[in-house]
Amino acid sequence: MKHILLGLTFAATLCLTACDDEKQLGGGLDEKTLISQIALTNVENGKLTLAASVDYTDSLIQFRIEPEQPTNSKVSWSSSDESVATVTQDGLVHALKEGKTNITVTPEVGFGASSFFELTVVPRFIPVTGFEFTEAEKAELFVSEERTLKPALLPAEHTYTMIGWSSDNEAIATVSKEGVVRGVSEGDVTITARALERGGGSTSFSLHVKPIIYIEEITFDEQEDLLPGESALLEFTTKPANATVASLKWESSDPAVVEVSDQGVVTAKTYGEVTITATTIGDEPKSFSTKVKVPYGLIREDFNGSTTSWFVNFNGASQKIEDGKLIVNMGTQNAEKWRGDIALSLKGKPKTFVDPDNYPYLAIKISDIEFGANKGNLTFDTSFGTYKLKGANGHTIIKGSDGIPVYYYDLSIDNAFISSSSVPTTLSGVTEFEIFQFKVADVIKAVYPDGVYKVHWIRTFKSMEDLEEYVNTNN
Repeated sequence: MKHILLGLTFAATLCLTACDDEKQLGGGLDEKTLISQIALTNVENGKLTLAASVDYTDSLIQFRIEPEQPTNSKVSWSSSDESVATVTQDGLVHALKEGKTNITVTPEVGFGASSFFELTVVPRFIPVTGFEFTEAEKAELFVSEERTLKPALLPAEHTYTMIGWSSDNEAIATVSKEGVVRGVSEGDVTITARALERGGGSTSFSLHVKPIIYIEEITFDEQEDLLPGESALLEFTTKPANATVASLKWESSDPAVVEVSDQGVVTAKTYGEVTITATTIGDEPKSFSTKVKVPYGLIREDFNGSTTSWFVNFNGASQKIEDGKLIVNMGTQNAEKWRGDIALSLKGKPKTFVDPDNYPYLAIKISDIEFGANKGNLTFDTSFGTYKLKGANGHTIIKGSDGIPVYYYDLSIDNAFISSSSVPTTLSGVTEFEIFQFKVADVIKAVYPDGVYKVHWIRTFKSMEDLEEYVNTNN
């Protein structure tokens, strides 16, 4: 930025107009190039820490100005609290006592280009003795690939965080002052991180740089539908088979629905459908795409984590996840019976979406308890009423080779749900359920004295064939 300094006055203007007409007026106005920006180059994130101990109280602040050659390049330094630290006009900061102060640098001439940082003075100096790199940071690097190194500094309570980086062979790999290492050519190179303060240590590691084998073709496998919050690594094959997959650039048509990482890992954010595109590098880049869906109607709960959205809905009942199963301890319904409902949605809680056009079959696998006369009742209950099969509370049972029953419901049948007023409902398209639960009631204590049942999984399926296949292969 250039500012024009005008040294003319009204009186000078009058003088010029009164001069001899034969004299040539000239000289013009002096143009001054002022400092427009001051960047502190050895201060990290606007903060610096010094120690108020002998021999380690000073730090010379380095900076860069823009433009590079102003009319006057001099700057002035100041400290907001000189009892904590002082600063010379050369930018040398001297720590005096524990506390905080702001160190400010401004142009000697001009305005609006000052910079400052917060200085924290601690009682004693603790140097960085070493660096701890992750295995991912030390993994092989491809030619032209970049990786940002962010090692842990040891010990954790160190005073300074300034790091210097070096490569012992920049023809193989370079590393910037910010710790960004870039592969240049095939070979082995040693990368070193060192503490810049006095008394600091250093750590090195060997890095192998591999050549890029360019991808000619990508064939994606069929991608399984995702639920919001789920992540999956996209499966695909390349031609040639040993091509450098790390060279691909990934892009999602709508990251708000599904985002994709640099490694081809997709993460579902909300319901919808996106196109994921992988683009090769080289003189003639090629792009290959696949669809990723986060559909309404998909329910897939295998209880293989530590938490679940399903919850017990009966006083006195409790639940826990153990060995990939939801274990329900039922509560007392009366002197002779247990009860232990489980729900996915109730009024006031997140709704459940059902889509009978695309996921018409709902199934639940339950062990340690069976339902029927003089045993107990299983009812699929919703905000549209209770699921009916030929006019009665019902379900259909299939069993895999383990003999454990799977209870399933066809959500696409006519008049599938009957309300308390006997009004039938046939679902069509995506439907929101405020209530979505399985009532496990009237369980005879004499038959099941422990009052416990296990849920192996609850899922929806696109077809009866998919349901049968899953039952037969997941025993």
